[in-house]
Order: sequence, then C-alpha cells, then structure tokens
Amino acid sequence: MLTPTKLQLKVRQPEEGYRFSVDSLLLADFVRLKKRSKIVEFGAGCGIICLILAKRFPECTFYAVEVQEELYRFLEENIEKNRIHNITPLLADIRDLPSLFPAGSFHHVVSNPPFRRPDTGRLCPLSQEALARHEILIDMDQIIDSARLLLKTGGRFSVIYPSERTAELITAMKRVRLEPKRLCFVHPGPERQARLVMAEGIKDAKAEVRILPPIFINQ
Repeated sequence: MLTPTKLQLKVRQPEEGYRFSVDSLLLADFVRLKKRSKIVEFGAGCGIICLILAKRFPECTFYAVEVQEELYRFLEENIEKNRIHNITPLLADIRDLPSLFPAGSFHHVVSNPPFRRPDTGRLCPLSQEALARHEILIDMDQIIDSARLLLKTGGRFSVIYPSERTAELITAMKRVRLEPKRLCFVHPGPERQARLVMAEGIKDAKAEVRILPPIFINQ
C-alpha cells in the first residue's frame, strides 16, 4: 500500500476534527486510472487521495471537491505545498456539481464519502468530523446519482464503505447502471470479519464482478 511518506508528500490536516485514516490510503491504492484521464474526487477533505493519485498519475487532471471551508483551506495549502499542478480544488457541494460541469465530463469519480448513517455514533451533528463521516449533508444515493451523471459512458466510480453496507451499495450502484466490476474487502486481521469494502463500478457496463483477494490491516 502506498503512503504519503513513500510518495514524498507533506500533508497538513486539522489537529482536532476530521483527520484522514487508513481507508483513504487504501482507496488511493485501489483506484485504477488510465492515462490522460479527467478525475473528480467527491469530499476531498485535506486532499490526501487526490495528492497521492496526482503523484502516481501526473498526466491526469484532477478536481478535488470539498464543502467544508476549513478542510478546503487545508486542501488548497497541501496542493500548493507539494507543488502539484494537476489538481484544481473546488469549494462546492457535490449535489451542485452537475450545474458546474456538463454531463459526462469525467472518466473517473473517486469518493471516500461520509459513510455512516446519521443515527449512528455520538458525534455532535454540527461538528466538522460528523459532517465528514456521517450522512448529514449527503447520502449514498445522492453520491451515486451525481457520479452517474458526471461520468462518461464506460467511466469508472471508485468508493469505500463499511462492509455492512455492501448489499446497499451494490443495489444503489446497479440502480443507476454503475455496474460493480471489482470488490475488495478489508479485514482488521486474518481471523476477523471485514470492516470495509472497496468497490469499482463502470457506467453502463455488463454485469460481471470480480472479488479481489482480501486485505488484512494487521497480519
């Protein structure tokens, strides 16, 4: 798995509030991009996923979208600090993107979204971390609907969710014909059940899914 250190990245993030974790690094490693692709990341936070991908794929063009102003300031700073010129930061609501970009503008949509339902956990509903982790401002269906609209035919959607939402995620993707093509389950250890699932869907593809070898965080 790639890390910011191996890629020579310097990343600033809030001392308190939302901070990226291993799920962002896993998703960045899971994503497959083609040369000269145009990619949008939904909910970029401090920008860790786009920063990693932009380093790995310098010939691609990235748009990093974040709705929270404080996180957006870290995103801008990290892009500038690392002298990365192929990422454009956007302070915007994901649901407003179809008014900013024509339908079918992107080859790939990537998202480590707020993936917990609003009634789970004990976080303050107005806190930065709650908005980043819980479906308060946007939910799974809205994310997937936006991805479908912005993707070209044959474009890819890469996302990570808690494993208990796998059936819900697959159903939502198939509803809009973002056909699941690759699934990878992430386990805390070899003898423990999966905690996360990463999925890649392709717009208007035929049904055929591959289950990748599992990832164990602690061997």
